[in-house]
Amino acid sequence: MGHFETWSEVDHVNRPGFEVVIDLMGDRPQVIVETGTSAWGTDSTRLWDAYVSRFGGEFWSVDISPAPSKRLADQVGANTHLVVCDSVTFLEKLSRDIGPNKVNMCYLDSWDLDWADPMPAALHGLAEWHAVRPMMESQSVLMIDDSPLGLEWVPEHARDSAKEFYAEYGYWPGKGALVHQELCKDPRVSVVWHGYNSVYAFN
Repeated sequence: MGHFETWSEVDHVNRPGFEVVIDLMGDRPQVIVETGTSAWGTDSTRLWDAYVSRFGGEFWSVDISPAPSKRLADQVGANTHLVVCDSVTFLEKLSRDIGPNKVNMCYLDSWDLDWADPMPAALHGLAEWHAVRPMMESQSVLMIDDSPLGLEWVPEHARDSAKEFYAEYGYWPGKGALVHQELCKDPRVSVVWHGYNSVYAFN
């Protein structure tokens, strides 16, 4: 996948999860939703834009900050929609606008994760998931950033606080921590990748 060589880092910690998702999408037209517009790091917004520009579909990316969408506004195609809004509010509105079972792939990556106080990001991720869930169809894919499988995926500087979190709650901190607890109880869901980010397929 040339995206990481051009716009990100060849050995970015998130790359394996992205490669799994791209493979699952199968070069077919996709309706994609992203929370946390990304013009840095993985530069994911540019990746999803390139996907729908090449294979068809629609792509919405939302961020509460106007900075990333301003940076990308003149660099994305006609099938990409950059929105400045609270992500949960936007997802609830989008669900009303497009109706159920219309989203093929959702990437949750808003609310910066504070390793010293990770629960707010986890609660926000859960609220996003509940807002987007009605739009997810069977055979759809969900990816969540900053959701480490275990201590080896936690940045070294945050491992002590992560161990304290695990001792208290019984699972590792992350944006998708609460979503993961919920989805692991759903027999319709398969975990197809879990490293630093996590990927789920819906049967």
